Amino acid sequence: MRSATHFLSAACLILGASPVLAGAQAPVGRDEAVYTWRGSIPANGSFVLKNFNGPIDVRAASGSTVELRAEKITSRGGNIRDVAFVVRTSSSGDVTICSTTDTEDDDCDGNRRHHDDRGWGRDIKVAMTVLVPRNVRLRVATGNGAVTVEKAGNEVDASTGNGRVRVDGTEGRVHVSTGNGGVEVRDAKGSVRVSTGNGDVDVTTAEGPVEVSSGNGNIDVRMSALRAKEDMHFSTGSGSVRLTLPASFNGELDATTGNGTINTDFDLKLKGRLDPRHIRATIGDGGPMLRMSTGNGRFDIRKG
Repeated sequence: MRSATHFLSAACLILGASPVLAGAQAPVGRDEAVYTWRGSIPANGSFVLKNFNGPIDVRAASGSTVELRAEKITSRGGNIRDVAFVVRTSSSGDVTICSTTDTEDDDCDGNRRHHDDRGWGRDIKVAMTVLVPRNVRLRVATGNGAVTVEKAGNEVDASTGNGRVRVDGTEGRVHVSTGNGGVEVRDAKGSVRVSTGNGDVDVTTAEGPVEVSSGNGNIDVRMSALRAKEDMHFSTGSGSVRLTLPASFNGELDATTGNGTINTDFDLKLKGRLDPRHIRATIGDGGPMLRMSTGNGRFDIRKG
């Protein structure tokens, strides 16, 4: 079994580099079974939350303050003192909080030295619940556990090494990644990018573009409008792809299936020879590329 840190390393790829941080502190909350933190972040500032092992549940704050509750849950002799928390604040007011097993360092970048020998990833997890204002850029990652974001943040990056991800009612773009688990994005207002190693993907957004990849699972995407003329790509190793586009969509289609059918509401101007497994065609007046691929499954391209 891979450790929680190995999962977290993959999960944190979506987060990118953290901003330069001016304020940091030694790990806190080591003796507390439940650690809490409250603080303000400027409008359009960034809040980053990293957890090695355990779920993250993000809800909308009623005011301008971020509020975190992190509960340590032990098993098989785990000790709450094995886990503490690091809080780092940038010169611009951005905040990063992470769970840690380090006893001295204030590192928050996943470079841990002690947990594999102590087996903490199996003996303790941290269940995080956080309230976040809607005008804050949100980035959350856990090595192992489900992630839920509901009506919080104006931009959302959410990732887990192993677990389901659900994002609902965000104002800006959404980026989601999971090594293993389904993904649901509902009532998004901007572009969406999703990647899962194994699981179904269900996306609804008022404004694309959208990009989805799954190693194994069905894909269902609905977008009411397209903000920009950008290429879109939808791929799954095994599963069907259902795509609902604005009725006025114009673009180039390149669709490949190893075993399945291709159905569409749009009139297609075929290019090249007719192949039931691979279609290249123009939709409407042409435009950005729409690529779709599945190893085993059907395509449905519908008008919204």
